[in-house]
Amino acid sequence: MPAMNASTGTALSAAQNDQEQEAALLDRRCIEEIRFIEKASGRNDVFSGFVVTLERNLASFAASFSDCIARGDSAGATRAAHTLKGACHQLGAQALGDLFAEIERSAKAGDYAEAKRTFDGGGSLIARSLLALKQA
Repeated sequence: MPAMNASTGTALSAAQNDQEQEAALLDRRCIEEIRFIEKASGRNDVFSGFVVTLERNLASFAASFSDCIARGDSAGATRAAHTLKGACHQLGAQALGDLFAEIERSAKAGDYAEAKRTFDGGGSLIARSLLALKQA
């Protein structure tokens, strides 16, 4: 059964639904700015390089965040979330950046259990956002 457009109640094609989901995940203007830099510099690997770095940082976040907490480094835990928030927003992964903003808020408040729950609960968003970035 096709998805329904919540505002109009009409059926959406799979392609339209995918486009709407991507639009909720990505800010195309940020991506276009990075693509412009690629063209101006004569390179075609700037954006993809940033995405690979983000993917690597996302993969190591849970361990580095937990390590900071174990050492009593609350500033480091907060900084780890803050850094990912900024990287996501700069790449145009707005929803993902917002997830790390929530994690950062929890870490600043000293609620590390909530920060971890938020991160763990964001697995699907992380996967969808990375896929959308790789396809952008």
